[in-house]
Amino acid sequence: MGGGPRTAGILERLASNLTDFPSTNFTIHIFDPFEPGSGRIWRREQSPLLRLNSTAADVTMFTDSSLKMAGPVAAGPNLFDWAVAVRNGSVADLEIDDAALWQELLSLRPGSFPSRRLHAEYLQWSYRKTVRKLAPRAVVIHHPFSVKAIETLDDGREKIRFSEPTRSLVVDAAVLALGHTDAVPDQQSEELLDFAQRHQGWYLPPCYTADSDLSAVQPGQPVLVRGLGLAFIDLMVLLMQGRGGQFRENPDGSLKYLPSGREPRLLVGSRRGVPYHSKTPTVLHGEPFAPRFFSASVIEELLLSRELLDFDQDLWPLISKELLYGYYRELSTGHPERLNGHWTDIQRLFEAPGLPARSTLQKLLSDPADYLDLNRLDRPFEDTEVEDLQGWLRNYILTDLERQSTDQHSEAYGLFLALLSCYGALVQIPHDRLSLDSHRKLRGRWHSFFSFLASGPPPRRLQELLALQEAGLIEFLGPEVRIDLNELSGCFEATSAWQKTPRSAKALIDAFLPRQDARYSVDPLISAGATADRVQVDGQNRVLNQHGASVLNRFAVGAFTDSMVTGAFPRPGSNAPVFRDNDALARRLLELIAAPKAAQPQLSERLSA
Repeated sequence: MGGGPRTAGILERLASNLTDFPSTNFTIHIFDPFEPGSGRIWRREQSPLLRLNSTAADVTMFTDSSLKMAGPVAAGPNLFDWAVAVRNGSVADLEIDDAALWQELLSLRPGSFPSRRLHAEYLQWSYRKTVRKLAPRAVVIHHPFSVKAIETLDDGREKIRFSEPTRSLVVDAAVLALGHTDAVPDQQSEELLDFAQRHQGWYLPPCYTADSDLSAVQPGQPVLVRGLGLAFIDLMVLLMQGRGGQFRENPDGSLKYLPSGREPRLLVGSRRGVPYHSKTPTVLHGEPFAPRFFSASVIEELLLSRELLDFDQDLWPLISKELLYGYYRELSTGHPERLNGHWTDIQRLFEAPGLPARSTLQKLLSDPADYLDLNRLDRPFEDTEVEDLQGWLRNYILTDLERQSTDQHSEAYGLFLALLSCYGALVQIPHDRLSLDSHRKLRGRWHSFFSFLASGPPPRRLQELLALQEAGLIEFLGPEVRIDLNELSGCFEATSAWQKTPRSAKALIDAFLPRQDARYSVDPLISAGATADRVQVDGQNRVLNQHGASVLNRFAVGAFTDSMVTGAFPRPGSNAPVFRDNDALARRLLELIAAPKAAQPQLSERLSA
């Protein structure tokens, strides 16, 4: 269930592992109203203005030699290499009849941030390639609708109901790969919707921006916005360029916005009060990256020493040390002229227990701005007095662009690689070896920190944000934004830690994704009977029933589960957890299908109307 990139990745692993299961033949049924391969979120039918926040060379749907997995590697092109192959005519099963899309493909470079429409073409092509590879051993059937219910039969098979209650399919195994789903409004959203309706205002709850109807937002209208992540960036693009505005490059490389006159005015803030960090360059100038303080072997030692691991006591001290080490290693070996000492001096500081003292570390740095404070990085507004909020945030973004997205500051990439490495190590911890509180912190604090640093927008988007602020179309509200409802004026009112005077508007947008809480999902496969915020799975991705027992033939993967492994198309050469997870699940499914089945056909499926 679900036909997006995660499903496509599982299918690729099924196809590549078939050689280890020579007598297995089966049928795969994919249920998704959207085109398989890309699914809903990455479909072609969306604004050409919306882009990935990863470069063309950093996106792949294929495995490589970096992966530590049981199945065979089946190499394939990343998005950039695929584009080159399309350009030179070596990709035969693809026709791009959109002139703008073809022009983008012709001009694509390894460091380009592709449009989501071009990415959809790559995803659908890789899916078709996998379907051909599965044949004739496996037949893939796409059903363009959603599943309404699923139940486990007495013989262990799964019965899937779809479209109408009388239509069903009985299968040997079911995989829920539903991706990010919409959510029903929670109590706060209901109150905001009710207020807007009673006072002829407008409120947009958390949603996927590409799917939202923004026609109610009027030209020149002030709009309060909560959220400064990627959903906000999409919103900004659709309400500005999407309404006819254009950016012109100034002689100094900055941007100037030329409005169409149809744009609203956005007053935007968030919990942190600043946008996600810009994407980093992808080249190290110093030593190659290798984990030092937090790795799979370190986790193995931790698991031998205690029954349950605690995030604050056992994991974060090592993670923070790894992050700092990755940053300072690249700073020291890639830019030694910025040290008062040598890399060996910094290495000695890190070899001691705990973190290096701030004062000692700062003495070794030529520029005090090179000192990395992880807490300050995560919460830049803490212990800060601000008189000119707009000026402070403008300088903050300019500094971020300089230090995050230029080769002169490749230490940001050292930090980024350390962050990815820590994520890859964390997902190897068995689910039952983490305390309940640690699970919450991993899904909350850690995920927020990771996204803020590693999942930011392309640098160009932050340049556009600055140009829109200069044009008077965006005003920053600062951190810890609070929304109050003024029944007398009928307006939403926003204040923040730095904005004490309320800013009023008749329109409010929550520019963040719907909460991934199983109890609030609009998909009945996720929400039916949900008593926790995530669908519980065991270490083999089998769904746990209400008694905590694994359902033998029902599996679930993705953001709505309590698994740490998410994502679908990670960076090449990174031993990506999601590819390893896909491989293990594919082999599990093949073992299940290949096992002798008493009292049931070799392939147990019935389609009835």
